[in-house]
Amino acid sequence: MKELSVVVVVADGLGDRPVPSLGMKTPLEVVDFSPIADILSKSSIGLWDPIQPGTRPGSDTAHLALFGINPLSNYPGRGPFEAIGAGATLRPGDVAFRGNFATVSEDLVVVDRRAGRKILEAKQLVEYLNKNIGEIDGARVEIYHATEHRVAVVFRGGNLSDAVSDTDPHVEGVRVPEVAPLTSSEPAARMARIVNVFTRRVHELLKEHPANVRRSESGLPPANIILLRGAGMMVKYPKLQERRELKLEKAVAISATALVKGVCALLGFETVTPEGATGGVDSDLMAKARAAVEYYRRGYDLIYVHVKGTDAASHDGNPEAKVAVIERVLKAVSYVVDRVDLGKTVVAFLGDHTTPVTIRDHTSDPVPVMLYAPGVMADGFTKLSERDARRGSLGRLRNAELFGVLMDYSSRVEKFGA
Repeated sequence: MKELSVVVVVADGLGDRPVPSLGMKTPLEVVDFSPIADILSKSSIGLWDPIQPGTRPGSDTAHLALFGINPLSNYPGRGPFEAIGAGATLRPGDVAFRGNFATVSEDLVVVDRRAGRKILEAKQLVEYLNKNIGEIDGARVEIYHATEHRVAVVFRGGNLSDAVSDTDPHVEGVRVPEVAPLTSSEPAARMARIVNVFTRRVHELLKEHPANVRRSESGLPPANIILLRGAGMMVKYPKLQERRELKLEKAVAISATALVKGVCALLGFETVTPEGATGGVDSDLMAKARAAVEYYRRGYDLIYVHVKGTDAASHDGNPEAKVAVIERVLKAVSYVVDRVDLGKTVVAFLGDHTTPVTIRDHTSDPVPVMLYAPGVMADGFTKLSERDARRGSLGRLRNAELFGVLMDYSSRVEKFGA
């Protein structure tokens, strides 16, 4: 059988729950699906549990599952993915954290966990910190800017551990917590001491930085601390090209989100961020669509397009913004669909997890999936919502199963057995 190209478009945090301000409909139930109504009517639809029912997925674990890796049995923590996506090269023994520039008061009470989210001075602040921190107790510290307020922090040196708590309290109005070791080991105790020194040193360096003085004078929240979470040591995953059961050589991930780029890079994708693409609601989605078509025409086997803006709107609790981003995503999908050979291509549109705007965080609700392939059993739907997906013939897939279905429809997976 001839292998088909595969195009996967993910709107991060796409799934939702009924929203009072939308008449108890979900954002997907009020968007205009006309840009993709034709291909949707020729597709199978259904639901996907990124991990398993009742388990709230992170974007990293959801992406591992999306590309055929069961994260329940092999997960190092989110920090390493964020760091690799931001440009770090990790070595055995390195401990990596996700981080946020944040705003705290003089007594270290968190005022804004994201320091306003848009920090034009972020790269300048990272360079300043890297020049002035260097080492702490023999551990080399490296800070990498990701997107907007996000950073990754890598600690390199012997006798370190990722078994430590976060400095990010995940809520505002409380004091930045001291890091505690999560085991009785000396490496965990040492790591906790180093991170606590790091947090205090960063605050001292940033609180009087000229960029933050200007932000305060302009009425913007100063980026005067880094909050850390998701410590992890790197785990090696097989690349798509190394997996004996798959027939995949060239894969590209088009994303502006460091975490997603990090996961994809580890799995063997080339990673691309087109000019104008960001991790926010303002991202140039047509730039991503044009890049997808370019790599399709260059003969790539798997083209992955990731959009973060839907999740950003969800975390902000803004249903109108989420509807607007989804409608822009659908126009980008339509652009791609109009420029590929649907007789030789599998197309999937879905979310990586559910982020209800009323909850403003990830939940375990399954996400709707659209799957088009030549010869697929078409369900005839012209909309894709959480309710519609429950009636689709694709059923309810779990974890790495969705990737297996995609690979089967594209004739890129070997037969299991004789």
